[in-house]
Amino acid sequence: MQDRVSEEKQINDGDYAADISYRDQPLSGTEISEMQDRDDWNIKNPPVEVTIVKNLRETELVPREYRNTRARFMKMTGERRLQPHLSELPPLGKSTNHRHTTEAVLYIIKGNGYTNMGYDDEPLQRIDWEEGDLLGIPLWSWHQHFNTSETETVRYLAVQDTFMVKALGLHQSERHPDQ
Repeated sequence: MQDRVSEEKQINDGDYAADISYRDQPLSGTEISEMQDRDDWNIKNPPVEVTIVKNLRETELVPREYRNTRARFMKMTGERRLQPHLSELPPLGKSTNHRHTTEAVLYIIKGNGYTNMGYDDEPLQRIDWEEGDLLGIPLWSWHQHFNTSETETVRYLAVQDTFMVKALGLHQSERHPDQ
C-alpha cells in the first residue's frame, strides 16, 4: 500500500505544524496487538531506574526487533505517570507503522528524517524533522518514523504517559495491518 501524504501548513516564523487533530478510534482487535512483543522485550530489558540520564547521544541501547529500532526505557525517580525511552533508527531505517493509547512527544536528539502519521481512512501527513525538533504524536494515530541519512543514525527521546495509562487498564499498542 502506498502511503498517502498531504501538505504541511507553514506557520509565520518558519516552523511547521501538521493539521492532525485527535479523534476517537476503537481498538481494532488483538490480532495486530504488539503488547506481547512489548512485554517480552521489557522482561528481557527492564527499564533502567535513574534520577538523571547523562548524555542521551551516547546512552547504550539494545535491539528492539519488533519495532526495527534500538531502544532503552527508563523509570525516572518518583515517576508515576510518564515513561521516557530512547530509540535509534539505523541509516535509511524505518520503524514499524504502529499506534498506541499513550500520548507521546518525541525530541530529536540527532539526525534527520520524517514521520508519516494519521488516522484510519485519512491521508497520512509527512512531518519532516531534524536534530533539536520536538514532535507530538496524536493519541491512537498511526505513525512510522524514517531516517533519511545513508550514513548516520537517528536518535530520539520519546516521553509517554505509559504508567498512567497502564494503571487505568487502557494500555494498548498495535502494529499496522499492512506490516
